[in-house]
Amino acid sequence: MTTLPTDPHALAERKASLYTDAPIHPHGDLHPWHSTVVFSPHQDDESLGCGGLIATLTDRGQQVRVVFVSDGSMSHPQSEKFPRHARITLRRAEAVVACATLGVPPQHVHFMALPDGEVPRQWHPDFGSIVDDLSQRLTDWQADTLVVPWRRDPHPDHRATWEICRAAAEHYRPEGIRWIEYPVWLWEAQNVVDLPRPDEMIVWQLDVAAQQERKQRAIHAHVSQYAGIIDDAPDGFQLQEHMLNHFRQPTEVFFEEAAKRHRTLPEDYFDGVYAHTEDPWDFETSTYEREKYAATVAALPEAQYTSAFEIGCSIGVLTELLASRCDALLAIDINEAPLIRARERLADQPQVTFRRMTVPKEFPAERFDLVVLSEVGYYWSSEDLTRAITLIGEAVLPGGTLILVHYTPYVPDYPLTGDEVHETFSQLLRGFHHLKAERAERYRMDVWKKKGGAAGAPNG
Repeated sequence: MTTLPTDPHALAERKASLYTDAPIHPHGDLHPWHSTVVFSPHQDDESLGCGGLIATLTDRGQQVRVVFVSDGSMSHPQSEKFPRHARITLRRAEAVVACATLGVPPQHVHFMALPDGEVPRQWHPDFGSIVDDLSQRLTDWQADTLVVPWRRDPHPDHRATWEICRAAAEHYRPEGIRWIEYPVWLWEAQNVVDLPRPDEMIVWQLDVAAQQERKQRAIHAHVSQYAGIIDDAPDGFQLQEHMLNHFRQPTEVFFEEAAKRHRTLPEDYFDGVYAHTEDPWDFETSTYEREKYAATVAALPEAQYTSAFEIGCSIGVLTELLASRCDALLAIDINEAPLIRARERLADQPQVTFRRMTVPKEFPAERFDLVVLSEVGYYWSSEDLTRAITLIGEAVLPGGTLILVHYTPYVPDYPLTGDEVHETFSQLLRGFHHLKAERAERYRMDVWKKKGGAAGAPNG
């Protein structure tokens, strides 16, 4: 029996699955969001849909701007106490208070003042000039992250906002920008076609329980939409309790395009990461990193290796631990900045060689009896991962060791997850014997030994 796209039970199940099936995104992985711009079609969408995200970022000291796209004038069009100009003024003042509650100062609150209910869509004659102006603003702000309403939110202004933002983003940074979508009216959708299609989007959640009280205060700051201040327009818009309940959850839901799985993170992504700190992932100070590195070295099945290859050495913290177990160790990274630190760290270790190299586009000609792939595979597209698996498999000498270690929580920036990396190795790696599989709270480890050779494991 075919389920209708408007079937209320199927709709409710699909909406609920956006919470129940989506992974929680750790706050610490928001670190690269240095300049985030949140687009709100109306004055209240920012607090409803992503108030917790905004508060989380500002709590972390990261820059957030909020752009209100429409002028908000059509919420109570019949009001005589608050004619159009007064409504616009009132809603602007409410928006500034709400943003301040979430940690965004007035100078980072911007109003495009497009007509409420008639935000221009891509066929409108004014669309091009609006996009040009916004693109210049993004350039001035050096934006690296755009948070926009869900592309099929069942409200024309939300869809128009998405179209304006997409066009401006493509003009501002054709090679791509971090692009996050948040739902507001989706929770009220009456047709399944308005929801993300399978394999269209990656869905994730952010824990905003600690920010929930401020989020509610920000929502309530929009008093014209909540508290009935405009009392001479009974047909005007008011946020209803059933709608507000969607935004009282301890998490917020966000969407990213699944197409990102096919885009390897470029070199300039890491340039941006290292531009702000020499140790962006706290390799030197993190208890998590220290314990993970100790477990990695302890899992190596041989006491000593003749030739080793570490892919993605960063500032050389793990490299230093591996060095004592290797007669020769080649450590590579895509960026020069961390390699400078790594060379300084291991200046007294002549058996260690550092090279700047982009795997799998580039790959050493040597072969090794140890290859270490730690916290790198999820930076690759699925296609580059497949290519890397082939190259790595060929580079390991018979009887040699391959060890994989990757962070498992979902990270919006990364094309793949740690689990996807390890599962793909399991499916595609040929000629290896699986020695060890271990899963900790936030990472997983797999150790493989290539068949053949004096130290090789038996086939089977």
